[in-house]
Amino acid sequence: MEPCIWSPRHKDHKDKKKINDAWVRISQTFGMDILKLKTKRDGLMATYRGLLRKKKASIRSGAGADDIYKPIWFAYEMMDNFLRPVYEVEMTVNTETPVSANF
Repeated sequence: MEPCIWSPRHKDHKDKKKINDAWVRISQTFGMDILKLKTKRDGLMATYRGLLRKKKASIRSGAGADDIYKPIWFAYEMMDNFLRPVYEVEMTVNTETPVSANF
């Protein structure tokens, strides 16, 4: 519910006031200290990134479909559903026209 905290693509991701307001709302919702919440978020994100990296490495290695690493961590599927777009590299289109040399 607070993408400014976890998505670097969100327009408010670098707005410290809005990020702090989001942490306050989360803290009030869960009745937990903000520092504990940040620690939990960091741990979850680090675990997800590590498993995603391991899965991508097994795909790049040329492994067959049965050999691709499948994370069994309880939160992987849930986190992958909303974080995958953040960690996928978008294809870029070169809009610059190549300069031709007319000698």
